Amino acid sequence: MTIGMQSGRTDHERPELTSTAPSSAMGRQAAATLDELVAQLPEGAVITDPVKTEAYRRDRAEDPNAGTPAAVVRATSTEDVQAVVRFAASTGTPVVPRGAGTSLSGGSTAIDGGIVLSLERMRDITIDPVTRTAVTQPGAFNVEVKEAAGEHDLWYPPDPASFTFCSIGGNIATNAGGLCCVKYGVTTDYVLGMKVVLADGRAIELGGPRLKDVAGLSLTKLFVGSEGTLGIITEVTLRLVPAQRPPHTLVATFPTLDSATAAVLAITQRMRPSMLEFMDRPTINAVEDETKMGLDREAAAMIIVQSDEPAGHAGVEIADVTELCESNGASEVFSTEDPDEGEAFIAARRIAIPAVEKKGTILLEDVGVPLPKLGALVSGIEEISQRHDVLVAVMAHAGDGNTHPLVVFDPTDAEQRERAHTAYGEIMDLAVSLGGTITGEHGVGRLKQPWLAGYLGEDVLDINQRVKDALDPQGILNPGVVFDARPESDPVTAEAPAGAAAAAAAPAGGAAASAAVQTDAPAPMTSTTGEPVSFSTPTITYDLAARAVALTIEEGKKVGVRTCATIVDPALQLVAYGRTDGMTPHSVETSRRKAQTAASTRRPSALILPELAQKLEHGTGGLLTSIAGGVPIAFDGVVVGGLGVAGGKPPEDAAIADAVLAALGADPAETAS
Repeated sequence: MTIGMQSGRTDHERPELTSTAPSSAMGRQAAATLDELVAQLPEGAVITDPVKTEAYRRDRAEDPNAGTPAAVVRATSTEDVQAVVRFAASTGTPVVPRGAGTSLSGGSTAIDGGIVLSLERMRDITIDPVTRTAVTQPGAFNVEVKEAAGEHDLWYPPDPASFTFCSIGGNIATNAGGLCCVKYGVTTDYVLGMKVVLADGRAIELGGPRLKDVAGLSLTKLFVGSEGTLGIITEVTLRLVPAQRPPHTLVATFPTLDSATAAVLAITQRMRPSMLEFMDRPTINAVEDETKMGLDREAAAMIIVQSDEPAGHAGVEIADVTELCESNGASEVFSTEDPDEGEAFIAARRIAIPAVEKKGTILLEDVGVPLPKLGALVSGIEEISQRHDVLVAVMAHAGDGNTHPLVVFDPTDAEQRERAHTAYGEIMDLAVSLGGTITGEHGVGRLKQPWLAGYLGEDVLDINQRVKDALDPQGILNPGVVFDARPESDPVTAEAPAGAAAAAAAPAGGAAASAAVQTDAPAPMTSTTGEPVSFSTPTITYDLAARAVALTIEEGKKVGVRTCATIVDPALQLVAYGRTDGMTPHSVETSRRKAQTAASTRRPSALILPELAQKLEHGTGGLLTSIAGGVPIAFDGVVVGGLGVAGGKPPEDAAIADAVLAALGADPAETAS
């Protein structure tokens, strides 16, 4: 059975490791060889089979220059992480920390000969309702923390659009925000403490469940947003707040970009809504193509506003927003107290990026500006789009000036690709010229690193580099992310940091650096019909998917249940579908949602808490469900797709799905990771 790229090398043929610095002994506990490291870790923690490590080479940014790791280690404890880091320090091997692999800036892209340290199995969560805190390991999904807090009528506010499948560790690494941050703040506002493994293998504890603590420097905050370059977080203490009140929702459309951004400024001057989002015409049309919910395709822009003030006050606030929108030229204003209607519009915003991705390959920006400059940024992006004749769709957390322009292009059109990369660079430069930032919440990663020196300036970059050198003198932690990767012959000692040299050697900003990433990519493989074929992630084959469909129908017949089955790949794209006669459209749609839920969350659909099912279903554009019958398809812990079974009662669907996994020889659903 084929589930990814093939290679003749076995697990017993250890690949060679890359050294980024001279070896330095770390004591008797440090392993000196990969085999010794394997012996120190739980069985199955170390993966060297190229077919399986392929799944860990790239993150959601799909960096074409991703390296091939010598090994992937799936840690289960702080002690496992310490063993890996001590080994890396003693051998000079680079380590790339990885959570759920949802980075949009290449922050967890693998390095040739390095180790990918996956924290996906570290998912414990403990809630203390008295102190209103959560102690969680980094591999737990954002949604899982929300669910655990919700059981105690508490709430964890940070909510990236990917909250159903992004990890808390990744959120902390990039200081993630989300739709509610205009009122409730970003990740750093909720981090009270953490346990961190340093580059020499020591584990330190910072902060804790205390609301006030000014003893010493604020090292806890130093690690938030550090993108795995200063240490590896293995546990975090998060502040929780009382459960959010049901919000009132308003949607307004505008005939011009200027009128929409003027309304945003008027709203933020008067009040602090719990949500204030923006979508331009290309984004509106992409979302309408997906949802068919009747959005105004001719509108230049749309804003979505929510107020979660107490009963009575929310209505007054929404009435004020209505007046401000109308006075700034809104074409139409709609408001509702109904939570389902409100969630439908939030769904439209949450699926904006996936909807635009279906229009072509994208270059995703994360630029932010001071609020008074939001109009100039949005209008400037429109001008850049027209001048270079490329589609740029803009969505934004408008209430805090953080925008996500998506430059869309056809990768097979060389001229269009070059224009797209040029536009990407000009948008970055435009934001900086307006007093803005190159990244508001996605992180610098590898993809934006060429612009960092120009944005920070030589002195500030030097200070950043000195901090990096002090905590990671060998440069083994996520080299090439945020900071330049250090040459193998250039170790840094505490006495002689290389900050100034790094600043002087920083690459120039602009589109050329970004274009080089695409130009240097290996030539893509093509099918017999000339279509590009990618093997970046192990994916279920059509033959295996078709077999799973047939098995589903067969198992259903055994128990007298008419069934339909949907198989999706890890990117949630349909691979195979089949059904018995007489299935309703509802069952067909439910099987799709079950499959996508299992593939995206890497767990059975039934494990999503029922009380959150409606919110998740609406909040993700109908991709997810909590109804039993969806299971991830995994082999030796590597998820290659998702199976959704519908047609019977939920327990019957779940039993059929489990039987199909057993017949395929796949991992049982409860152990798939």
